Order: sequence, then C-alpha cells, then structure tokens
Amino acid sequence: MDRNLDKKDDRSVPGVRTEEDEVRREIDGYNAMPHIFEGFIDVPELTDGEIELCCIGKKPAVPEKKLVPAYAFEIRRNGSRVGRVNLRIGYTEGLYYSGHIGYMVDEQHRGHGYAEKACRLLEPVIRAHGMKKVLITCSPDNIASRRTCEKLGAKLLRTARVPKWHDIYRNGHHFMNIYEWSME
Repeated sequence: MDRNLDKKDDRSVPGVRTEEDEVRREIDGYNAMPHIFEGFIDVPELTDGEIELCCIGKKPAVPEKKLVPAYAFEIRRNGSRVGRVNLRIGYTEGLYYSGHIGYMVDEQHRGHGYAEKACRLLEPVIRAHGMKKVLITCSPDNIASRRTCEKLGAKLLRTARVPKWHDIYRNGHHFMNIYEWSME
C-alpha cells in the first residue's frame, strides 16, 4: 500500500498556508511599502570616526530589467578601501531575494565589524528615501554575514527557496536567509 495516497497536499486543506503562500504575502507587503525616489540625494558625510563611506556611483533604475535605483559606496579606513556596500531603493519581488543592502569586505580587512558599521552609516540615506524597512539577504552558510545581520538587530524572516528566474539562483544560490532591518 502506498502511504502517500493518504497524504493530502497542504494547498488542498482550507486554512493551511504553504511556505510559497507566506513568501508571496511577505513580498506583497514589502511591495506595498512607501518609499521616496525623486532622484538621488546629495549624500551627506557618512563616517563614524573609524570608517567612512565614499559614494562612487549612482545607478539609475532600469525598469525593463526590474532594477531599482542604487547607490554604490566604497568602505574606507584611513583613506584606503577596505570593502564596498550598495544600497538599492524601492521594493520589488527580486529584492526580496537579493536585498536592499549588499556588502563585501576585502579579505585582509575582515573580522573588524566593517560591514555592520557601513550598514549603520547608510541609515540617513535609507531614511531620506522614506524606507522604513530594508531587507538584507545572505547564503545560509555565510556565517559572517549572518552575524552582521544579528549585530544590526535585523530579524531573520526565513530561509527562502530562490526562484529559478532570479540571477541568484542562476549563480548557484538556491536558498537565501531573508533578514528585515527596521528603521523604526
């Protein structure tokens, strides 16, 4: 006797939400969130006395590719690059999986908390664009990035299956941790 014949698909049971339903609900909630983009702002000095963020680029939206406007920054310490951080403005289904903030600290400078400090320095830019919550994502096995999110006080929403249409999936990442960092 096949035991699977007795099992019901969760989607056929009234009131039972699947993970896919929950993710769709979260994405719809983010896409409904307000944000302001009337052009790139003049970025104020972003420093905490140890590191500074230097804006090295402002990338306009490319609607046909579903890309939102983005800022690119170098993370610098004593005038020398130690990494980079990007901030994407707006809410889209794609950003649910790739996040609003992406960071990378150069290998020789890791272990000093520069990614967390860089994220905190982005707060005035995030607020200037009226964003109340931003998403930061990372591979489940990226311990350093998970720690960065935890130090920020970001809440782990879930480990989500990345859809096959997303660039992240095509780059070999089939699951992403989705963190929400609140500006409120």
